[in-house]
Amino acid sequence: MEKLKAIQVGTGGFGTSWLEILDKFQEIELVAIVDVNPENLENAKQFIHKNSVQYYTDHIEAFANSKADIAVIVTPPQTHKKLALDALAYDLYVFMEKPIAQKFEDAKELLEKSKTYEKFIMISQNYRWRPEIQAVKKALDEDIIGKVEYVEWNFRRATKFGGWRDQYSEILIEDMSIHHFDLMRYLLSANPSTVFAKSLKPSWSWFNGNSAASLTMSFEDILINYFGSWVTRGKETSWNGDFKLVGEKGVIELNDNCPSVTLENGETRSLELVQMEYEDREYSIYEMVSAIKQGRQPSTVLSDNIQSFAIIGSALQSIQQKKEIDVQEMLGIRSVISR
Repeated sequence: MEKLKAIQVGTGGFGTSWLEILDKFQEIELVAIVDVNPENLENAKQFIHKNSVQYYTDHIEAFANSKADIAVIVTPPQTHKKLALDALAYDLYVFMEKPIAQKFEDAKELLEKSKTYEKFIMISQNYRWRPEIQAVKKALDEDIIGKVEYVEWNFRRATKFGGWRDQYSEILIEDMSIHHFDLMRYLLSANPSTVFAKSLKPSWSWFNGNSAASLTMSFEDILINYFGSWVTRGKETSWNGDFKLVGEKGVIELNDNCPSVTLENGETRSLELVQMEYEDREYSIYEMVSAIKQGRQPSTVLSDNIQSFAIIGSALQSIQQKKEIDVQEMLGIRSVISR
């Protein structure tokens, strides 16, 4: 099969790093770039080495005029639903940065409307595709510690972004924690059942919204305790966070991106990192291309990944209502089954 042709929508900030990835990826031909800001388009040209790329300020014009296979959407979450549906209407596969949308209801609407189209939507969940995470996944799949019964997960960073993120009321949960929630689902091979969340804005926080949060969750019969802060003080964790997966025969830990296992007898050893041809975001686009060429759905297709995003929606509802939320009921799954 020939190279798949892609249109990237959004080139501000994070978008430029995606331009570099797509421009170099051997199985992708970048044919068009879209941004509503002409300055961003001009800036994008320094990251592109092909003279044949077309530049647009209107995504509809790009979708209509460029013969492409994939729309790569790297824009603020509140724009995702419209852009994705417009891309599907022009018979394009959609590869979209996380999270699915800003609001959970928009994500559900996007899922329902996308079912009327032949092409799929994939959400980039790049944290899955890191050697240290793959090492943990491999150990779990090999049943080294038996059934995991509870999880402790901590994320601590002091990061300043500015821009649209400052408009969020629950910035940590809405923008960052999706990575960790998705990793939990991936590693545990389980979907979320319940969420109880609390959040706060520490007095020294530079974010407008709440930048620290604590969640108690159940993933089927697994208990999870999660704490995250984007305004931490002292030692920071990696972007993955530090975690313990505690099972009947031992514990798997990730500390400073170093995975290890400790068995019942006290024996501790490091887990060997998995060798990968592609890692992180490069693997995300590799998974997209592979799925298209193999005629299958990608592992983080919208219909599956909404389970990760539902944790955000449930956490926000929990904070507002000050009670535990049934995640599957919020998705409408249990209510359908009960009928």
